[in-house]
Amino acid sequence: MPTGVGARARAVLTGRRTRAVASLGIVLGLGAIGTLAAWSDTATATSGVFSTGSINLKLNGDDGNPTAYSFATLTKTNMLPNASVAATLPVQNTGTVPFSYAMYAAATSSPLAPYLKVTVSTGTSNGTVCSGGEAIATSVPLVSGGTANLVSTARTVGGGASETLCFQVALDSAAPTAVQGLTLNTSFNFSATTV
Repeated sequence: MPTGVGARARAVLTGRRTRAVASLGIVLGLGAIGTLAAWSDTATATSGVFSTGSINLKLNGDDGNPTAYSFATLTKTNMLPNASVAATLPVQNTGTVPFSYAMYAAATSSPLAPYLKVTVSTGTSNGTVCSGGEAIATSVPLVSGGTANLVSTARTVGGGASETLCFQVALDSAAPTAVQGLTLNTSFNFSATTV
């Protein structure tokens, strides 16, 4: 092993060089690790409230389901040929979105049925006939024990809106004497779906 000042100086210089190289390696190593990190940020968007709309079909303010609305103003006794009765019925949508509706008449079994003709319009009633407005169905005969479409092309009512229908029922002038003294009941069945 060398001794003396020269050897010690070489040992000090070699040790410093080794430490300097080692320090440089550490600094470079830290720099390399630092380049692996990236700036980051996050953001969140919160939606508004989701809710469903509704439709609610009512006839003159009545749900008509499960108990049928009593359309008592559309009745007539002792009818003769050419006699008629008329009454209006508001169709209401108390929901929040529009619906379209259709309607048919269902009659009880009776030979009288085909001689009773139903007219539906958006007109007004004087108690005997409908007048004015848009014709929706004209002189449609009832079907004994069956159904007759009266609003076959769907009609639209907006949310919170209504449409008043006028119903006129007339006994055909060709009604035979065989239908004297007969009775018949009919129901007007509405169905609505969202538009």
